[in-house]
Amino acid sequence: MRLPSLLALWTLSACSGQPDNGDTGETDAAVAASDRSPVAVISSAAPGSTGGVDCRSGEETIFSCRTTGGKRIAVCATGAGKVEYRYGAGTPELVLEGGRFASVPYSGGGEAQIVFDNGPVRYVVFSRTIRTNFEAGEPNYPAISDGVIVLRDDEMLAMSTCDDADAMPVQYDAAEKNMEQQDELFTYETGRADPTGVE
Repeated sequence: MRLPSLLALWTLSACSGQPDNGDTGETDAAVAASDRSPVAVISSAAPGSTGGVDCRSGEETIFSCRTTGGKRIAVCATGAGKVEYRYGAGTPELVLEGGRFASVPYSGGGEAQIVFDNGPVRYVVFSRTIRTNFEAGEPNYPAISDGVIVLRDDEMLAMSTCDDADAMPVQYDAAEKNMEQQDELFTYETGRADPTGVE
């Protein structure tokens, strides 16, 4: 049974430099293990690849970062209108094909999301910038977070946030060029990545 293992992993990994907000989530291990249904899952190493997670020569990087748990996340346009989500360390533990893109502006920021469906489980890659100060005449003090959130029937199973000074947040132009675009975000659970006390 998977229930004990899911409960055992019910701890949120927060971004470096951002406090843990106390909400529940799962560690990097659960992000890869949330569902291995064959729906939308493709070979973990594409033909002719070196087996790495990062986008390869000739592919366009739409998103890339290292998580707090040391794994890598990449969203890559592989050509011929195909986009892949890759997750793991060294050899990908999970590769999904597809992807749809959504973005919304916020006051002093905004959010972009890319969703990959794997049966009843959704992997939502996000880049989020929110304003944390609304005092007139003072700076916004934006809070920035990137990562992936895993949902089943809109319930959060896991969140893995980025801890990477060289992270590449969602590239809007590349996402719009390579994926179908939606008008609304796929989830607002990404707010759990915000620092404590920020809505």
